[in-house]
Amino acid sequence: MPKISSVSQTTAPTRRIARLLLPLMAAALLVLSLNATSSGDHELKPTKEMASQTRWVVNTINSRHYLRDSIDKLNGEEMVEAYIESFDYSRMYFLKPEMEEFYFRFADSMEGFLEKGNLYAAFEIYETFKEVATARTEWALERLEKPWDFTVDETFRTDRREMDWPATKEEADALWERRIKYELLNELLSLASETDNDESVSLEPKNPDIMEPEGEDESFDPSKIQRLLNDEDFYAEKLEEAREKIRRRYARNLKYTVERQAAEVQESFINAMTQLFDPHSTFLSSDTLESFNSSVQNSFVGIGALLQNDDGICVIKELIPGGPAEESRQLEPEDQILGVAQGKDGEFEDVVDLELRYIVRKIKGEKGTTVRLLIRPGQSADPSVRKEVSIVRDEVKLTANLAEATLITVPVEGGRTIPVGVIELPSFYGNIGAGGTLTTTTDDVSELINKLRKLNAQGIILDLRMNGGGLLSEAVRLTGLFIPVGPVVQVRDSNGRTEVLADRDPRMLWEGPLIVLTSRFSASASEIVAGALQDHDRALIVGNSSTHGKGTVQEVYQMNNRMPFSWFKSAEPEARPVASKITIKQFYLPEGSSTQVKGVPSDISLPSVNEFLPIGEDDLPHALPWDKIDKVKWMNDWAKLEVESPEDPELIKKLTEASMERQENLEEFRFLNRQIDWRRERYEQKEISVNLEKRIERKINEQAYIEELDDTYDALKEDNYSMQEVLLELTKEQNAISEKNRADPIVGSNGEADESDNEAEDSEEDDEPSYDIYLRESARIMADWIMEVSPGPVAQRAK
Repeated sequence: MPKISSVSQTTAPTRRIARLLLPLMAAALLVLSLNATSSGDHELKPTKEMASQTRWVVNTINSRHYLRDSIDKLNGEEMVEAYIESFDYSRMYFLKPEMEEFYFRFADSMEGFLEKGNLYAAFEIYETFKEVATARTEWALERLEKPWDFTVDETFRTDRREMDWPATKEEADALWERRIKYELLNELLSLASETDNDESVSLEPKNPDIMEPEGEDESFDPSKIQRLLNDEDFYAEKLEEAREKIRRRYARNLKYTVERQAAEVQESFINAMTQLFDPHSTFLSSDTLESFNSSVQNSFVGIGALLQNDDGICVIKELIPGGPAEESRQLEPEDQILGVAQGKDGEFEDVVDLELRYIVRKIKGEKGTTVRLLIRPGQSADPSVRKEVSIVRDEVKLTANLAEATLITVPVEGGRTIPVGVIELPSFYGNIGAGGTLTTTTDDVSELINKLRKLNAQGIILDLRMNGGGLLSEAVRLTGLFIPVGPVVQVRDSNGRTEVLADRDPRMLWEGPLIVLTSRFSASASEIVAGALQDHDRALIVGNSSTHGKGTVQEVYQMNNRMPFSWFKSAEPEARPVASKITIKQFYLPEGSSTQVKGVPSDISLPSVNEFLPIGEDDLPHALPWDKIDKVKWMNDWAKLEVESPEDPELIKKLTEASMERQENLEEFRFLNRQIDWRRERYEQKEISVNLEKRIERKINEQAYIEELDDTYDALKEDNYSMQEVLLELTKEQNAISEKNRADPIVGSNGEADESDNEAEDSEEDDEPSYDIYLRESARIMADWIMEVSPGPVAQRAK
């Protein structure tokens, strides 16, 4: 085993000197570059417009917030802390005495500052942070070049959100040394095993209820990382590569810090104030407001490409079907964007190491305008190749965020099958304000229900597991598809006035069995739908023990920036709109219970990793408390209306018992519980070793366990249910455009068609449907329900 505490243990003196001197020279140049960056006088200054906006936000939240009569005085110290945590979230840059000085200088005066629109405290604190971050980065880069001893039995706490700021510089230095050591070791293991990550496995997967394996490198070879222990040259080479990656990361992070825009400082500061009222009240800068509107309306103007920051390089990860980028036939996934220019003649701006949101702003623009991109083709073997791509911006339709459906064929006793429809709804979208919209939630779900009915679906599962909410009006409209008339939600304002939002259209689109599949990520509008259908005894709720627990109403107030009596043209550019999203009311279900904090409980619970992750409303600071009001009097006679309902307690008992028996006996649930236990163990381990031998041993053991889970998962997938995709007509149209774009030959510079890429795409197999244990069990519960209430006719229809 080499002496890990030194990088100079090589066999050739020349190589030893080179390895020592070159990194030091590079570090020196980088420090000089950082000094130049920090001294570039990128001074942040609040504007008169910002002062006006700040006063407007304070007045708006004081006059309209649900708690406006309950909060007498803001906690200035807590606000200072929340603001600083927005950029020093690991509590590692500032020292405790510096924090106490900020409290002393600004805490008691904070309310007065805000009322006057005075942002002095925000910019003073952030300017201090820039100085501290610059000095700390220089220190870190210098320490990075010194020897490291990975044989010491030390640990690093990766989550410091509940820790205090270091008391002294010596304590901070020691903390930062362990952090750099932790990052170096991560990169060492990553580079040695030729994977993209080590400790960065997400504890909150994109869909936590699809418990697929972690996806570690299938070609993982333990001998590769073990070479770090017994091959001095290999260790020294990988250590220097790791150093270089961290150099770039630290320099890039400092660049982001130094070049932060004044509007972002203002936004962070105001939000530190608004979120003392509750977690969901926020100030929306012009860029944030634009993103918010795009997410609700499922469309925006741009080129239609999903971008990702890869070590400081903007990489195209996906082309949105039917978007301008795809239709141009000039861009491909993995292409790298190095520069952006406006119009046909604008100069290129270098965007390497630029924060991704700034790049997105440069690429977006008005419909019909031209943006030019300097591209390094991702598939080119020659990294020096560049090409210029010109694209006309247009409306991009985000069909990936729209509702979609699946028909699952569930086998039952006697060799028969029952077709069950599943509608996956990611959000409640539609028209907002005066903006246009792609489509609405209720219209899309109606279209999918009609298509599933034609395919003879006997029951429907409404999948709201990843639905974080959206438009209240759409939640009410959607609920009306499954009930004749009746209350959907009660909304109470700060004065105690209660309004009942009800479905008043007696028409129903679906009268059959209905299950709502939920998780701890189901929030707000999705909780209204689930809770209303549960209170009406119209649907069975299946999923996590309860939903997220966000039971408050936010309204977006846009500031009118136009000055009164402005009949003359101002020389100043017209200000972009800003807004405030403010909590103004609270939700209560028809039976009177608030969805706040407690959420909507499941009738049948399934085991989940979400139960121990801090992802609920009660995990957020300043969450409003749960309470209850009087219920709304109403009644729907489901038997008389010939509508299926889980109102019979005996039915729910039978369905629950059957599900619990499967959870205890089926191999897929044993696999699920093993994954949950593994994720819980990883989550609860806050201290991570920075000892190389221990980390190698851990990585090898974890990989062996993951491969075992992979094998189990692959075996389970062999018995997956048959599934048929059901798409909206709009989605099908966009997909058809996308397929045509891919099928059309690319015209090269010589004017000849090149179809080589198309052959490769045609040969690719379609993705298999995921083995979704939660969805499978929900479909089995639905089949049990159908067989229980109508064993004969339903079974015959399902043959």
